[in-house]
Amino acid sequence: MAQEKRVSHPIMRQYRIHALVLGAIIVASLFVDCGPSRSAKQADAKATTQAEDTGAKRYPLTGRVVSIDKANQSISVDGDAIPGFMAAMTMPYQVKDAGILNNAAPGDQIKADIVMGSDGAYLENVVIAPKSSAPKPTK
Repeated sequence: MAQEKRVSHPIMRQYRIHALVLGAIIVASLFVDCGPSRSAKQADAKATTQAEDTGAKRYPLTGRVVSIDKANQSISVDGDAIPGFMAAMTMPYQVKDAGILNNAAPGDQIKADIVMGSDGAYLENVVIAPKSSAPKPTK
């Protein structure tokens, strides 16, 4: 049996090339359309910003309350050194929970977390150490 020689017409060849190019364009557009929408991208960016705030660095602070500034919602603390972060120093800190300003008094010992967030440093989880009664003198 003799093999038939296949003759390709130039117009048919051009049609196949156009069909392949068109198919590639369609497939590429499907990948682009499958991506997140603009609003989804904006929501992701907002969630990332919130995650960064939630992922803020925290450092344990112990110290003595020096003063309280209710108008500025801050408390000045004579803090102990925090190795790898800062030396012992007295400085004011913003507090998120304004209730602590009503409960703390100069001279109180406190423990708290310094939060270094995107909006600066502030204190969180402030705990006032119970006041100890003066020890009775021994005879």
